[in-house]
Amino acid sequence: MEGINEWLREIPLLSYLVILAMTAIIYKVAFARRLPVLKSLIVYMVLAIGCVLFWILFYLRFPILEILSVTVILIAIARIRMGISHRNDQTDKS
Repeated sequence: MEGINEWLREIPLLSYLVILAMTAIIYKVAFARRLPVLKSLIVYMVLAIGCVLFWILFYLRFPILEILSVTVILIAIARIRMGISHRNDQTDKS
């Protein structure tokens, strides 16, 4: 992972976009609620501004990408388990 981090540190815009994409995925899958379009746009704009802090921490050699990667994996596992549990509940009721 260190090789990927070093490569991303050479391309600042790409590293910011990777951090932004991962945080947007985490927000959308784990925390998002149905909002009107304008409110949703404001939320994502604030998220993009907040990612600047993550980006700075990434350049200060904090393990931001690793933390975001683990978070995405854990959320994916939780969603899969919830889906399986929901499907099992549906088959038990019928």
